[in-house]
Amino acid sequence: MQLGFEETVLRVIYPFFLRIGILWQVGTVSPAQEHFASNLIRQKLLVAIDSQDPLRKPGSRRFLLFLPEGELHEMGLLFFHYILKKHGHQVIYLGQSVPFSDLEEVIGKRNPYGLVTSFTTGLPDFSLKEYLGKLHAAFPGKKIFVTGLFAREHQQEIPSFIEKFTCPADLISRIEAMASER
Repeated sequence: MQLGFEETVLRVIYPFFLRIGILWQVGTVSPAQEHFASNLIRQKLLVAIDSQDPLRKPGSRRFLLFLPEGELHEMGLLFFHYILKKHGHQVIYLGQSVPFSDLEEVIGKRNPYGLVTSFTTGLPDFSLKEYLGKLHAAFPGKKIFVTGLFAREHQQEIPSFIEKFTCPADLISRIEAMASER
């Protein structure tokens, strides 16, 4: 209550998830414990998203948020949904494990300004560079924003035409800067 929702996520929940990830990797936290905590926070994120004013602000844009097929870690994506909606943008949220053909269909019908995705885990037979190149080729003129642990660990594979962001605060500053571009 003292910090407000956004600051609580940035100062408490985001560092908590970073720590949980490390504890999970070394075997100190079980998947059940991580899932329990994640679902409690997920519920809060959904309530916060729904509480935002649905009216678009002047100069707002439409964003499509999704995780690539096989990627299931949506907590960050939900927070980005909240951030974009809070700043008056329209959000099309597709969520976890979205097949590429579904992206093509939705983008063809809804024409978003930008795509926001996250790569947290390394998937078998997956090339980040190839996937991002395919996104760029299939959707020319769309801004593509990428984040996630896997993306950070493989930054050298991210082409220069892709917008990387490393943390929620980075996305927030870019969203605020977009408002002044118009």
